[in-house]
Amino acid sequence: MPPVAPPHSIPLRCPLSAAYALALLALSASASAQQVQTQARTLDTVEVVAPRRALSAFPGAVTAIDGDTLRAGQRQVNLSEALARVPGISVLDRQNYAQDLQIQSRGFGARSTFGIRGIRLIVDGIPASAADGQGQAANFPLDALDRIEVLRGPLALQYGNAAGGAIVAATDLERLRGASLQAWGGAHGSARVSAVVDGASDDGRWRGRAGASYFETDGERAHAAAQRSQFDAVAEWVPREGERLRLVLNSLVQPDTQDPLGLDRAGLRADAHGTDAVARSFDTRKRIRNHQAGLRWQRDYAPGREFWIGGYRIERDVLQYLALPVSAQAASGSAGGVIDLGRSSLGLDVGHRWRGARGAFALGIEAARLDEDRRGYENFVGNRLGVRGRLRRDERNRIDDRELYAIGDYALTPQWTALAALRHARLDFRSRDRYLAPGNGDDSGGADYRETSAAVGVARAFGRGEVFASVGRGFETPTATELAYRADGSAGFNSALRPARHDSAETGLRWRYDGGRASVAVYRVDGEHEIVPADSRGGRASFANAGRTRRDGVELGLEGAWGEQWRYALAANYVDARFEQSFAYRVQGATRTVAAGNRVPGVPRADGYAELAWRSRDGALGTALEARFSDRIAVDDRNTDAVAGNARYALRLDWRPRNARGWRGFARIDNLFDRDYVGSVIVNEGNGRYFEPGAGRGFTLGLAWDAAPRAD
Repeated sequence: MPPVAPPHSIPLRCPLSAAYALALLALSASASAQQVQTQARTLDTVEVVAPRRALSAFPGAVTAIDGDTLRAGQRQVNLSEALARVPGISVLDRQNYAQDLQIQSRGFGARSTFGIRGIRLIVDGIPASAADGQGQAANFPLDALDRIEVLRGPLALQYGNAAGGAIVAATDLERLRGASLQAWGGAHGSARVSAVVDGASDDGRWRGRAGASYFETDGERAHAAAQRSQFDAVAEWVPREGERLRLVLNSLVQPDTQDPLGLDRAGLRADAHGTDAVARSFDTRKRIRNHQAGLRWQRDYAPGREFWIGGYRIERDVLQYLALPVSAQAASGSAGGVIDLGRSSLGLDVGHRWRGARGAFALGIEAARLDEDRRGYENFVGNRLGVRGRLRRDERNRIDDRELYAIGDYALTPQWTALAALRHARLDFRSRDRYLAPGNGDDSGGADYRETSAAVGVARAFGRGEVFASVGRGFETPTATELAYRADGSAGFNSALRPARHDSAETGLRWRYDGGRASVAVYRVDGEHEIVPADSRGGRASFANAGRTRRDGVELGLEGAWGEQWRYALAANYVDARFEQSFAYRVQGATRTVAAGNRVPGVPRADGYAELAWRSRDGALGTALEARFSDRIAVDDRNTDAVAGNARYALRLDWRPRNARGWRGFARIDNLFDRDYVGSVIVNEGNGRYFEPGAGRGFTLGLAWDAAPRAD
């Protein structure tokens, strides 16, 4: 193979060629690693049917990230830090803590104007996705978790109501870490402090972990300041062998997080890190409070037999001030420019698992109720903007979700494994309108959904690897937020919105070699009635159904060792996501027609991550070069504009001096070459403010102290 130019000499004007060069570097390292005789790494295990099983028994695309990787030289603020290295996953960081990250899995999730959509989120057994499917990435306590498992493809449909897959995070409590304290400071007034403490009784009957953190930033853009306080705790009690009770607590508070909104094309050219004046004139901001608790009891009452019962409660309050013009609120059916939202969720999960020598089978029931109080107010009083004014909307919404699921796997032969999953869901949405005024009648109503997902896959092991294939059919029902506003601007909830259905198939290969592992998967997803953003203005979005869609993609993962001191990692994605059928809907009194063949907006055709890391022989010093790249992204469903492709680099350094009694430090330089780029887009933004600028060069310097766990 010809020599590859060092990273600093890669022409930055061609981001994809730069990323390709880093990929060649990683592949070259892979070839060299096969000639180095090192100890083979143990393949990851995942939790699917039995408590833990070899990844080779799972016939689908899945990636496991351990806790050390989650935290190595990272700021531990955003889930994007860890998920960037997962094939099939695209993370668009808005640099806007009022709207959270946008995470995509195989092109699903791009429609989300805030939070996570199209991907099921679960943290320590408690859904971080509500009963209607809307999720929040900020609930992941990155400094306390032991692993994150990311499932893509048909077999991820076992988790229900999501087309893109599932992200499952867990605290194992199998290995106590003692205690750790960390603090870092960085550019743009950013800082974070955190503490994590483990504890256990002398007899080992109970053990637990608690963590707390505080983060603040002024934001690189004007009007982008944020604060976040978080507390997480997991405790487990084992009264007798084969029986355990687990308690999970989580609390997140973000007071008055400023929202800089997006920029239009002219504003982006004038200042690549600017803020539109409308964000400041209306003082756009959001306040978030999220508290949740879960309890799960599990008992192994006989060999190969176990059952569990778990429950959770989530309380979430959101107060959001939008940049909706005063004139737009004159209509009698207007819901105003301030959203006051209170949500209360209760959930129950009951199941039984049978395990045998050649497989396992689980049967369970999940039930959830989401009660939502949604009020809307004008965002002005007289000539004063950005304050709560008159009440314009008052409704009580309820979603009841009942789901029955079954999942089983079986070893057909020592080499062949099969897995099948089935889930049936019944979701009932009811809305009671409590705001009646002249010109604004009773908009009460409801919608009922009955959906079934099913998937089956097979895997065959060979030598150090396995091939797999799976097919499935899944669904996504509209969320309460997607039902809240009609695309044509009229009053009442969006009763015309239909559930989306997707047929998906994938085939792939995983293999291991001395010092590393690799994977590749090819997939196709055909969609029907896909839910797409119809319009987004001033922070509020409405949604409609598209016709048929199609996604064809390839994902590649590679990581391993190159000699004794070098490691490398590569995750690369390609997805061709298009509307297969033309469709039309009404927006602001006009009909919008989308042509067949247009690209699904918000989805990069290609993107990925590459990393080359070095560590000294004594382990005291480590450094790594990280690269993220993305192809162009269409900003609307008519494909009238697009974001240019880009490549960004980061340099990180960590050190753990010998005889330093647990002290360690790290430093980062993100966007090493200070390139201007767009980090994310707001799909179909009605005012043309599609573009959310990415961060420029930023510095972070941190210090931590670890205390070893107490010896037994």
